[in-house]
Amino acid sequence: MLKASINLIYSHAFFTLLHPLMFYEKQKFNQWWIWTMLLITILAIAYGILTGKADPTERYGLLISLTVVSIISALLYFTSLETRIDERGITLRFFPFQRVYYYVKWEEIQTIQVRKYKAIREYGGWGIRFSFSGGKAYTIKGNEGLQLVLNSGKRFLIGTQKTAAMIAHLQTLNLAQWQQPDLQ
Repeated sequence: MLKASINLIYSHAFFTLLHPLMFYEKQKFNQWWIWTMLLITILAIAYGILTGKADPTERYGLLISLTVVSIISALLYFTSLETRIDERGITLRFFPFQRVYYYVKWEEIQTIQVRKYKAIREYGGWGIRFSFSGGKAYTIKGNEGLQLVLNSGKRFLIGTQKTAAMIAHLQTLNLAQWQQPDLQ
């Protein structure tokens, strides 16, 4: 019962009723080219299985391949990046890899800036990524995000598709750590 109550509190509709001065964004892997590639792969493997031209050993390998691609597809379908920004701090979760929300208080942040980034060059792609120079990144798609530098020196970037709304909300909070956006 308690777990259900906690999930209800974190639902977007309920949370925004309690905190109308909050920025919220939920991103998913919905790029058409990803789903097209996965669909073509699944259809090619299924064709190989269903035509019966493969010997039993090859069919076994095709079944394993189909299972792996199906699991990857399901994982991408359920993956989401949730970001909440309110007067207390920033909350994020990269589900299903992070089941618990990660919360950073404003007092723990040295600088905060919305900026353009190069996902492949700086972090090696999208998802939860690590970089020696840029710290950690939580991204789904795009090239704009919220760069945080913590008082501890740790750095991380949170990708966004709602750049203008995020900037507007951060400006209303009047934070001392806020730096002007760098979107060139």
